[in-house]
Amino acid sequence: MPAKIYSLIIFLTLFWIYCIYCGFKNHKKTTTPVDFFIFGRHMPSWAHSIVATGLIFSSWLFFVQPSLTLLNGFPFSTTSLCVIAISLIGILFLKRQWMLSKKYGFVTPAEMMATYFKSDVIRILVAIIAVGFAIPFIAMQLSFAGILISIASDDIIGSGSGSILLGSVMIVYLSLSGIRATIFIDTLQFLLTIFGIIALGFIAYDLVGGWDLLNESSSRISGLKQNLFNIKESYESYLSIPGTIKIVEILDSKITYGGIWTSSMILTFVFGFCGIVMSPSFSMLTFSSREVKSFGSQQVWLISFFIGFVLIFFITPIGIGSIFLGSNNIINESGNNISNILPKNIVPSEIETLVPHLINVIGNYSPLFFGLLLVCGIASIQSTSYLFLSSSAILTRDVLKRFFIRNMTNQEQIFSSRILLLGIFILSIILSIQSVNIILGLGSFALSIACQMFIPLIAICYFSWFTKQGVTLGIVVGIITVFFTEDIGQMMFGDLIIWNKWPLTVHSSVWGVIFNLIACTAISFITQETKETNHKNKFHEFINEHKNVSLKRRSLKPSAWIVTIAWIFFALGPGNIVGNEMFGKPANVESWSFGMPSIWVWQVIFWVLGVILVWFLAFKMEMSTEPEKNIMSQTEDIGGRF
Repeated sequence: MPAKIYSLIIFLTLFWIYCIYCGFKNHKKTTTPVDFFIFGRHMPSWAHSIVATGLIFSSWLFFVQPSLTLLNGFPFSTTSLCVIAISLIGILFLKRQWMLSKKYGFVTPAEMMATYFKSDVIRILVAIIAVGFAIPFIAMQLSFAGILISIASDDIIGSGSGSILLGSVMIVYLSLSGIRATIFIDTLQFLLTIFGIIALGFIAYDLVGGWDLLNESSSRISGLKQNLFNIKESYESYLSIPGTIKIVEILDSKITYGGIWTSSMILTFVFGFCGIVMSPSFSMLTFSSREVKSFGSQQVWLISFFIGFVLIFFITPIGIGSIFLGSNNIINESGNNISNILPKNIVPSEIETLVPHLINVIGNYSPLFFGLLLVCGIASIQSTSYLFLSSSAILTRDVLKRFFIRNMTNQEQIFSSRILLLGIFILSIILSIQSVNIILGLGSFALSIACQMFIPLIAICYFSWFTKQGVTLGIVVGIITVFFTEDIGQMMFGDLIIWNKWPLTVHSSVWGVIFNLIACTAISFITQETKETNHKNKFHEFINEHKNVSLKRRSLKPSAWIVTIAWIFFALGPGNIVGNEMFGKPANVESWSFGMPSIWVWQVIFWVLGVILVWFLAFKMEMSTEPEKNIMSQTEDIGGRF
């Protein structure tokens, strides 16, 4: 047996023993549902920042971003600026949700929404969004685990077995001690994930011959006249954004559509990725934090600056560089490839195998480094383990306890959650096996479902005018719209749908939110009730009393709006087309002002400006700072009243 197989077994065994040990170590410390699900609202600031950041990016950073960059080129790499968008969404919602949870004792966002709207229907809908997001997203992660282990073991371990192995480990340590286990495990996993990405970035630089050769080779791609993947776009669209909005023209309807990365596609896709931060699972993780003041530091320095740096200077080269390593047969036949160390069928049909194949290449030269990189990939996948726990918590408290067993004790809630953890795992495994050909589609669908929380979050944090009837219908309409504009709708309804996935190069998440908002606004207009409005205003009055309202902040508000809209327009919106040739023409490397494609330079500039924008909103506008007044909690667990 090759040395790398021994390395795989040893490294995975040691890592998983550590994970299970952390579960056993904290088992007896967990006694109440609040402790099991949200760490008794006392998660240290540093731990919350690391766990939350790991949950947001996880295997998306490690597997998906490089793969889609390989397929779609520099226009897709513009989505690296999602680090700024995610921070902006966090600035909008996280502090206010935390304040409400602290005051009223909410453990799940479904409890929060149901109490605010006085509606059990909304409680159920939030639970549906939680599960509708978590199961497909977990299924995608488990699929990546199976692919990684299968390729790394030279198919000695099948992909299905690999998925089951990893999922079983997560279920064991989560069942033992809930969120307590994730603090120690996810901290290590975050460090491993970042190390693995940076290491793979340097490997990609080395394999293509360094920075200069990577850029010089990139310039030659834009001159190719062949179609880019399965759309009527030439390889010129690999180094420049091909317009603002387009009608999708797919060459072969039997092959997966990868997107035309116009300005509208980039902007709406980034909004869709922000669905992680809007999801009920992330709201629960927010409730676990001991204090608010860590939110701003995380948003500015950890997410916007550090993760942004990793995305732009390591993830992008992994994706772009791999096109010269034999993964794209069109590039190979044109003579523009540098080597053939990767399988030629990765593009377009097996792009999700890119990173596993890169790691496998290392196994032929350094088994120990190969084992470490393998664990880094597994760690990135396990960073999403909190999705299991939060989903089981919402089902336990907002479905089982609310409607079936109202007098559940603390231990019964924890036991029920453990059973539901297993159920969610089984459903995710089944879905991951059934959807092996649309792995990335699972992630897109999950994120789009989570984005339907945007309207209820706007309502509870800012806008009391939306009624429970409006929000209820809006969520239903939004979810239905997502089905009709995603892969799943194409498969379910076939020729009955006259449009393709992501019509007019607008992501399904935004289509869902648009129709969600229209339905919510129309129904809210005709269902206004004074009694309901007065009840909701109590929550908004509490927020207004405790948020920071300095004169300086109020005077800067118009400037904040202008700067934010301008950044979105030029970084992610129609204005980013200016970046195509601002610093040189894509096909002419000699015209490149900074020795790199103009569109890449544009990304770097707006990443830096974006970090400054997030700092301005988080600290100067005091949107992610500690409330001026202490919050007096009514109860630690609102569920204890029922």
